[in-house]
Amino acid sequence: MVEYKKAIAQLLALSSATLIPVHGFVGNSPAFRNAAPAGPLNVAAVEEDIDTRTGKPTGTSFLPEETMERALVGNKIEKTKLAKDPTSAFVDVYEYARKIREGEMTWEEVEKADMDTRLKYVGMLHRNKRTPGQFMMRLKVPNGIVNADQMRFYADCVEKYGDDKGVVDITTRQNIQLRGVKIEDAPDIIDGLHARNQTSFQSALDSVRNMVGSPLAGIDDKE
Repeated sequence: MVEYKKAIAQLLALSSATLIPVHGFVGNSPAFRNAAPAGPLNVAAVEEDIDTRTGKPTGTSFLPEETMERALVGNKIEKTKLAKDPTSAFVDVYEYARKIREGEMTWEEVEKADMDTRLKYVGMLHRNKRTPGQFMMRLKVPNGIVNADQMRFYADCVEKYGDDKGVVDITTRQNIQLRGVKIEDAPDIIDGLHARNQTSFQSALDSVRNMVGSPLAGIDDKE
């Protein structure tokens, strides 16, 4: 266990110059903050398994040592997840949104690894080629069951983005996708989903895809 944590620290020491300044570690990995001042790597803190952003265990804290060791030599995405725990990406979305709304930063200043990878844990997929700075947000709608209030909410969420970019997809997996979403609007959408007993959590990376079923479920007594 100690060996892979040392390896993480070495990996991050080499890569931090190409990412963003490090101000400390979160769980088994460093907490990167877009506007944080540069500071020394706190190798001892790699031993911690609690994410300081949430006060909860990190996603990697549940993984066995052999899995972590494979991730260290894995692909770019696995190394990105080691660098900052993506299961707490919700916290980053709210912070980025606040800074953008208050003019402290623009979406172009959001860490690239967050934009293109970690925010997928919030169900947000950056459509960089077609609509830079905007996302497709994938929800979780088991069996495709929605009500009128939820459908109106989806429409309200994307209407501001216009007919070309603000689109609600009904997918072949009985799911809902909201297109055109901007980071600064994401917290309101997330809160609205939670108020309607829905979520977009982990719908786009390292997750079971939307559960499908018969459209007659609960209606046909002979299903």
